[in-house]
Amino acid sequence: MTREYSLSLITLLKGILYNHQKDAWENLLQYEPEIKKYFSAIGLGVYIDKSEGYAYLQQNEPEEEEEEEMPRLAEKRQLNFFTSLLCVVLRKYLLEQDAQGGTVRAIITQQEIINRTKTFLPAAPDEAKQQDKIITTINKVIDIGFLRKLEDNSSNYEIHRIIKGFVNAGVIEQMLQKLERYAAEKNIMD
Repeated sequence: MTREYSLSLITLLKGILYNHQKDAWENLLQYEPEIKKYFSAIGLGVYIDKSEGYAYLQQNEPEEEEEEEMPRLAEKRQLNFFTSLLCVVLRKYLLEQDAQGGTVRAIITQQEIINRTKTFLPAAPDEAKQQDKIITTINKVIDIGFLRKLEDNSSNYEIHRIIKGFVNAGVIEQMLQKLERYAAEKNIMD
């Protein structure tokens, strides 16, 4: 019966389920096969990364023999240039932190985010405007769920590890080069 695992079902339908949501996370792990079966009936898969401590729903790709394509739970949205660049910059930083070992949490300052992002942008005639654009983009990435502002009255942020599920580590350098070329070609400065 779905009642035993409805906590996990509802939490996943609302968005990302993290391991710090103890009751829902334990419920998900206990009823994982049943939950996956439940969602597969409506064309959704449950992606669970136990080592990083998160889970989310993803649309299953339709099989070739299916005559009719299922409607999408959420429409795919293309990210704008700055949001894409910032996500890749944050993923690269997370990769660097993981390579160094040590802490599980990846903390980065606002100024470091700005500096790392600027390295892939052409020189801007109005540095303040460019910096404001990057700060606005930081807030968009917070809304997406890849970044969280720490509540210590500083300008520190924690990079959520779920970004690993959306930005593949193997293509970071290639993506950064493409974004840098695009910025230069389109003369994106702010």
